[in-house]
Amino acid sequence: MRSSVDVSGLRCYQKTIDGLTYNVPRGISREVRSAVWVVRIVRDKRVILQSRFADATFGSTLGALEAASIHLKHSGHACLEQDILQLDEHAAVHWRKRSGVGLCAVSYVTSNGPGRGETFFISTWKRVESGRGLDKFRAKLVETLACSHALQHDLAQVPEPVLKHLEIQAKKLMASASFEAFVEAGKRKAERIAVGEYVDSLR
Repeated sequence: MRSSVDVSGLRCYQKTIDGLTYNVPRGISREVRSAVWVVRIVRDKRVILQSRFADATFGSTLGALEAASIHLKHSGHACLEQDILQLDEHAAVHWRKRSGVGLCAVSYVTSNGPGRGETFFISTWKRVESGRGLDKFRAKLVETLACSHALQHDLAQVPEPVLKHLEIQAKKLMASASFEAFVEAGKRKAERIAVGEYVDSLR
């Protein structure tokens, strides 16, 4: 059986408890022994949000999850679906802050077997914001997609016809609403980083 709360627009994972599967927003974890949902968000190695929601307090596991999800959504720190650009089932692009570089787009390809897969630097936010380097951005998407295809099919090299198809796929993706939403997510993150750095400078 499955049970879910209104988590539309949030990045989620599935957690099964007592035979019931819940869609849980990222940023919320489960303490099984305590029967508690924990909301915990860390930014730049600092805990910026942490709260606990016990089943006993809210009447049920679902009730506690609903309360935790509402708290997370209203905090402004929830992980949104548009924060990532999904390339295929095994590859996605995320916004990440890197020391000395600032906000960057970084792609990840999951591995079929053990290990962390592959990571690719795509672009800095400044280049995306300026509109410069979008051809290079697209080329990096193709590189990521090719890596994903090679890993999933155990290939040493991606055939040329497949590569052509991936180039078309990347071009369509960058003309999509998903890409626009991803860029908007980058803008929000860049603004949040700028505000945080300004506040830190006043201390």
